[in-house]
Amino acid sequence: MKFSLAIEWFLNPDHLPFIVAQKCGIFDKHGIEFELIEPDEHYDGLSELLNGNIQFATNEPLHLIEQYDENFLSLGMFFETQGGVLLKASSYDKLLNGESIVVTTPVSNETTNTIGFEIIRRFYAQKGVTVLRDQVTFVSNGFEHLKYMNEGADAGWLYFYNFEGIEAQHEGMEVLYLDASNAGFANFSALDIFVNKSYYHSHTAMCETFVNAVKEAIALIHASPEIAMNEYYAYTNSESSPLMDDILRATIHCFNPDFTSSYTKELPILEFFTEIGVTTLDKNDFKNAFLH
Repeated sequence: MKFSLAIEWFLNPDHLPFIVAQKCGIFDKHGIEFELIEPDEHYDGLSELLNGNIQFATNEPLHLIEQYDENFLSLGMFFETQGGVLLKASSYDKLLNGESIVVTTPVSNETTNTIGFEIIRRFYAQKGVTVLRDQVTFVSNGFEHLKYMNEGADAGWLYFYNFEGIEAQHEGMEVLYLDASNAGFANFSALDIFVNKSYYHSHTAMCETFVNAVKEAIALIHASPEIAMNEYYAYTNSESSPLMDDILRATIHCFNPDFTSSYTKELPILEFFTEIGVTTLDKNDFKNAFLH
């Protein structure tokens, strides 16, 4: 079996199960010849999946909704962390005082900006403060949230705790984590494995073998984190550092060895996006993107 999987961005610790499965012989044991692809653009993997050029892709649940196609099928959420907006503590009072803030983000468009603003609005609303849309400006930059926040941005949007949250702690930057636990929204800081529905139904056993291999890799990661970390450094040809060691350790806890294709688990995400007006996707259509 030869499988190609396109990740959603650049290679990073979130993709550790695929590295471990490949480097520790798990894919070989299951008869899988595996290719991991880094896309040029965020949506390339999903497009290639629909075009039948690859077998699997990873991406956030947001894009199952935003880029919905009847041929998308989620095989489950294999990674989940906390995430949302990372706000500098020194900028917290700005919105309290009716001032404006600048938010750096790697993706600035109407949909993502609406979601980012809603997280900020809900966080402050719980404190009795009304934040207006024109008080928040989103600026499109790279992925280096901390870099741009150090250069003057008040916040970073689309942060993952296991990466930028750990990085902020290492830099000693005092921040507030505006996430699902304190801003009243369904957590979508996660990654699913997607497959073309037509491919799945014609190659069900092969797809199940792939999923089982990934689950086996996650179990190995949990059982032997140091082995997994060493494999990451070897695969990426990078050296260990205190920061990356802590990022890897935090990331290891984000993998679920029992992930399943679950409409019930991901429905709250659709309901949140529907509530704030960024999608009109019907629940029944969304349900068809899952096996259970």
